[in-house]
Amino acid sequence: MRRLVPAVALIVALAAAAGAWQLLSARPHHADRTVPVATPQPTAPPARPAPPAATSPAAESKPVPYVPRAWRGQILRKRVRHFPEKLLALTFDDGPDPKITPLVLKALAQYNAHATFFVLGKCAKTYPQFVKQEVAAGHAIGSHSYSHPSSTSAEGAVAELDKTATIIQQLTGRKPQLFRPPYGITKGNLCQTALKEGYTAVLWTISTADSNPIGPEVIARNAIHTPNGGDIVLMHDGKGHVASAKALPQILRELTAAGFRFVTIPELLQAWTDWQAKQKAVSHAHP
Repeated sequence: MRRLVPAVALIVALAAAAGAWQLLSARPHHADRTVPVATPQPTAPPARPAPPAATSPAAESKPVPYVPRAWRGQILRKRVRHFPEKLLALTFDDGPDPKITPLVLKALAQYNAHATFFVLGKCAKTYPQFVKQEVAAGHAIGSHSYSHPSSTSAEGAVAELDKTATIIQQLTGRKPQLFRPPYGITKGNLCQTALKEGYTAVLWTISTADSNPIGPEVIARNAIHTPNGGDIVLMHDGKGHVASAKALPQILRELTAAGFRFVTIPELLQAWTDWQAKQKAVSHAHP
């Protein structure tokens, strides 16, 4: 009997151990261990937009190039001969005007055409918003004097140029480099002073004759009739030039269809300069 007691105790102990093992086995597997949890990585806060930089009114468009140095202080009277590219430079005098200039800008935008506006200082001062629109659309701005005098004293010429240049620079962020002498007069104090100050005096090679009381159809035909690559076309966007504004869409439509592209005077001068440099290189290579 004494020998049975240890055996019974051993059996009881084994049974208890087996029961404990079953309990442990029945517990969920994750109950006795730590399951790693993915820790979200810190993310950088969204970048704050940089404050807009202070810019000139022309900053929203591609800036018009500067006049090449070779043309500064010169008078443009005629186009470069044998220029092969079908580029035309439309130029508008006497503006801006609140009725005419918007019509001109609308037509130019419709045909993705660029032009050069020779503004009067007094008009630019009165209607600055249109000068800003011209620059924002990629057009070039030149001086046409302040008050369009036919003649001035030497002191008066300086005042006409300086007042207009100050207004243009305030509106565009750039001093004008182009000058269209009133009435095309180049020998007076006004034009000669402009040349001494480094302006390029721009005349024209095609006149639409729109200063005369003629209709839009005649104005358009004067521009469309046999233009050559590199021609400079004279038009007006000043007060009363409704016929010029009405003629412009036809000019743009027909000459665009003929393969011409409309550029600013600085762009045309750069194209002339590049072509002349190529011609010079070819002549040196083949003497």
